[in-house]
Amino acid sequence: MVFVIAIVLRGIIPLIDSAVAGHDVVRAGDRLNLDAGLTVTPPVGWQVVDGLLVGASTVEPGAGSSSATLTDDGVSAQAQVAPFTGDANALLDQINRNNGKSDDKPVYTDGSRGVVNATGGIVGVVENYTDTSNDGITAAYALPDGRGLVIQVVGAGNQLSAHTAQVSAMLRSVSLEAQS
Repeated sequence: MVFVIAIVLRGIIPLIDSAVAGHDVVRAGDRLNLDAGLTVTPPVGWQVVDGLLVGASTVEPGAGSSSATLTDDGVSAQAQVAPFTGDANALLDQINRNNGKSDDKPVYTDGSRGVVNATGGIVGVVENYTDTSNDGITAAYALPDGRGLVIQVVGAGNQLSAHTAQVSAMLRSVSLEAQS
């Protein structure tokens, strides 16, 4: 029985999901609404699988979702925001520890971190990683309002490298906008 459930969850549901229209395609000027004024500008042409765009008819300005998932051409990006009181390096350390405990696949970081200067003076840290089948990028931001934001982007090496400019622009677009 568990095997049947696993097949449905891993195989059949994603096929149905990809066949059903309904994902928003990002247009120029769209921004992900991650609640309480936190926005990220996703790459144009990507699919919004989960999350809300600023200005969507179901969302009041400032209200949003604490997570979002985007995909394009074999690359996916996930953004997650939650309460966090440390700095960006501490958040990235925590993410790495959690990934290291995963039973799914071992994750290997390249050991070097870079700085991401985002909109409005928000500064994050970024690190590349690999696992047994993909390459990825993790960016972490400690926000002045007591939240942390993590954006993880993953794809096969050649697919991810083809999206480097788009991903870099998205990581620099993190913004904490004033609430009305």
